[in-house]
Amino acid sequence: MSTAVFSASINTSINSYLSKSKFKNVCRVSLFFLGALVVFIPCLIIILHSTKDCSTPSPHPPSPPEWNASDYQSNSDYYQNVTSINDFSQVDNLRLDRLSWPRFCPDNGYKIIYLRKQYHMPDSNGSSKTLHYFDLINSIAPVQLTQPIWGINDQQFYCVDNTTILFLSNRTSSGLTQLFQLNLPVDVFNISNFIEPIQITDFPLNIDNLLVNRQATRLAFSCQVYANLSIEDTAAKQSAKKASGRFVYKFDKLFIRHWDEYITGPRHHPFVVSIGRDVHGTFKFTSTPIDILFGIHSDSPTRPFGDAKSQWSFSASGNSFAFTRQHDEKSDVAWSTNLDIYTVDLSMFNQSTICITCDNMAADTDPKYSPTDEHILVYRAQSVPGYESDQFKMKLYDNTKTRTLLDEWDRSIQAATWSNDGQSVFLELGEYGIHAIYRVLNVLTPNATVARISDNLGTWRDANVHPTNDQILLTTYEGIIWPTNIGVITEDATIPITKHNDWLIRKTRLSYVYESFSFIGARNNTVSGWHVAPVNITDQKAPLVFLIHSGPQNSWYDAWSYDWNFQSFASQGYAVVAINFHGSDSYGQNFTDSITGEYGTLPYEDLQLGLSAALKRYKYIDETRAIALGSGYGGYMINWIAGHPEMSQRFRALICHSGIFDVREMAYSTEELWFTEHDAGGFTLYDNPEAYENFNPVNHVANWSQPILIIQGGRDYRVPETQGIGAFTALQRRGIPSRMLYFPDENHWTLNPLNSLVLYQEIFDWIRQWTK
Repeated sequence: MSTAVFSASINTSINSYLSKSKFKNVCRVSLFFLGALVVFIPCLIIILHSTKDCSTPSPHPPSPPEWNASDYQSNSDYYQNVTSINDFSQVDNLRLDRLSWPRFCPDNGYKIIYLRKQYHMPDSNGSSKTLHYFDLINSIAPVQLTQPIWGINDQQFYCVDNTTILFLSNRTSSGLTQLFQLNLPVDVFNISNFIEPIQITDFPLNIDNLLVNRQATRLAFSCQVYANLSIEDTAAKQSAKKASGRFVYKFDKLFIRHWDEYITGPRHHPFVVSIGRDVHGTFKFTSTPIDILFGIHSDSPTRPFGDAKSQWSFSASGNSFAFTRQHDEKSDVAWSTNLDIYTVDLSMFNQSTICITCDNMAADTDPKYSPTDEHILVYRAQSVPGYESDQFKMKLYDNTKTRTLLDEWDRSIQAATWSNDGQSVFLELGEYGIHAIYRVLNVLTPNATVARISDNLGTWRDANVHPTNDQILLTTYEGIIWPTNIGVITEDATIPITKHNDWLIRKTRLSYVYESFSFIGARNNTVSGWHVAPVNITDQKAPLVFLIHSGPQNSWYDAWSYDWNFQSFASQGYAVVAINFHGSDSYGQNFTDSITGEYGTLPYEDLQLGLSAALKRYKYIDETRAIALGSGYGGYMINWIAGHPEMSQRFRALICHSGIFDVREMAYSTEELWFTEHDAGGFTLYDNPEAYENFNPVNHVANWSQPILIIQGGRDYRVPETQGIGAFTALQRRGIPSRMLYFPDENHWTLNPLNSLVLYQEIFDWIRQWTK
């Protein structure tokens, strides 16, 4: 089916939905992108021709021995052979190709490399991640560069030039992640059986991160090493400990554990090394790797989610290296959010690192050197110590002084990317329930101007600038009705370049009827929410799934999710309503800050008013068949709602995933103490017990009456398992219908795809049981 025909069929589907329902706001993003593929590709080719032509540990499922390349089947092939059209499900959601890390090759900007992850098609257990190639001038379809093998994952690549890629992969006999090189042939389209990469390193430990300087003369990588030991000595020590059979942990400080791992000694340390090509063009290390943090019990990138792309940077010449590090030598790492940026001069031997942000006790992170000036970098900074959701402002450092860019903004910057001329910075940020990209022009002058360059719907991330034309960006984009794709933003158009999931979308029914709505919430402030209609909307009343987001300083975004996916509920016949209550993070910093010390008041009031507003606006919803579901802070709010009958009685049943049950116990059992202490109003439990008791769900168990499904991960160290067990015990003791779903190997999220399928099955069983 051609793109034009596909676009027309989607248009027909949407018109059908509109005729069945009376909703006025139907998202046009999918039509725009699909139609644009045909209309605007010629425009992109003209634009490009005018430019210079330069011809952290989480649980993993076991890998069954029968898996091999012979049972590989692509997403497109699988769904192309499906003969019927079915309602979208979590199985389909897991089978979506996950696209990430789009990058222009550095010479002419026609060639694009990106990563594609796919789960094992027969049972969704295990995955493969491979490198893909797309040529903006000649491509109709992408080319898969590396062989897909279940359990093998390529990641974190760097395009040295139009024919050479350095990347990390576990394509090793040891199964450890190492550095590889991929050499592209002159005619990539004639690849018959993938390209065999060349293994460059063979360390006894995994390489976790990779960054290469512009000149490809140096690279940085990270390994988890003991602070005072080399890579080899760390591996030897770990082998000796394993052989001893003794598994006893001893701690003298916090963290004992963080996110989903025990902190037992090894740290993420950055190593910097010189590189060069041999006579065959293969890169080799030409110096001994230097551990930049040797002797320091600290991490860079930071745990649990830091990465080299965000937290490391080489200067324009490649002679300086900047990195973010955490101060975790003492126990105050558990109640301090302080991160700092250090630089080191690599042109001189044995130079000490220099802290350029140590006067700020809040977080400073994500340094980005200017591509044209050796001494200028930008970074993100907070100003409130101990507050992880404080506004991130953009700072500019010129080796002598620091100034704040866009100081009057109340938006929190999430990422920054330099233009090639070093005069502009592209900013990524959350704004009113979407993720947007802005360009700051003349960033080095007091007269900087700001222009939004992404569309006003959806989520736009991971901006990569064209190597010869700063007006062209490569990005990922997604939305509530469209999974992640890769596209190009020009001055005139937004052009999609990937269609991996088209067959899946064509063989499943999604809901294209959705909108953002607003109402007057707590403090008479305007509050927003999302509504998604069920796929099979009819004249009959539909049950409601009322979703409460985590964070709490987070938002429901116009974005695709592999976790709480709106479409997975809508496709089963449920209306979806999701409120961005006070505390949500994309409506200005004052709105975000308002939840501090108000856990059970403002958000609770917003949820009450939001539910009423949605029921008044969407008459087809059956208010007598509503279920509330929340995870993280949303799980806390489920427990809070359960103790307040004026709200709990509006729902047939509740679902609590990773929710706080006893705030007092949480204060001493969670790992990141700054989280509970700041949100309680900046108090410790021993200084102000009342701050923790004011909105403590455990104090209202006597009022619980509605059935609750409790979901808990055994490796959730943010909201420890005793919180879920305690809530379930209370329910059982009171004789309230309840069930506990316990995943021993999951953390705060459900990451194993097989567990995700079980999760959704249990959730839908529970919803159906109580909404009959």
